[in-house]
Amino acid sequence: MPGSEGTSPSPGLQGPTGPGVLERIALPRGPLTLLRPADPDAVGFDAVTVAEGVEELHPPHWARLWPSAVALATTVDRAGPSRLAGRRVLELGCGLGLPSLVAARAGAVPVVATDRSPAAVAWAAANARRSGLRVETAAASFDGRDPVLDATRWDLVLASDVLYGAAAAAALTALLPRVTSRRAAVWLTDPGRPETPRWLAENKDRWIVRTRPLPDGVDLHVLRRRP
Repeated sequence: MPGSEGTSPSPGLQGPTGPGVLERIALPRGPLTLLRPADPDAVGFDAVTVAEGVEELHPPHWARLWPSAVALATTVDRAGPSRLAGRRVLELGCGLGLPSLVAARAGAVPVVATDRSPAAVAWAAANARRSGLRVETAAASFDGRDPVLDATRWDLVLASDVLYGAAAAAALTALLPRVTSRRAAVWLTDPGRPETPRWLAENKDRWIVRTRPLPDGVDLHVLRRRP
């Protein structure tokens, strides 16, 4: 059964920004071990650049492995190399980077994991190095025109629990058509955020959406461009 198999005692283990612990994640094609902060509640707020010369402090939501991320990683792993090998994959709001690691393991290339939090990106990069998987990482926010996101027309965009408010929803609406190839897909997992049904309804003329329930109260929304 996919999901966490528990943490390993790791005295003295250090992550990029503080003490870490190893968590073994069960997945359909075999487990992956993820490095994450030992105590997410002790992780400091992130100084995130929101405009030129302007920073805000954001809670470190990235420090936890959320059900939506595990559900998305499980979906990617089930798809496997037959659907992922050679595809250009972008993850938005990657947090610890689990879905990107799974995509790289399935042969996707390039795989780029992005998050607005530099600390999250550092932990995702550390996980890629530990796992020996080719995942590029970048601190990039999807609520602006970031050259990292716009550099490629991606075949598959992954995102877990990113529709947490109206501003994020509006940013995603503007971003996705700009960064996806004509035959691209978007795989979005969501734990039932109030903004999600409104966002799906607003985008129904641009995207064909298929939704199915996953464990732990998470829904998978698969989006494809309308002809």
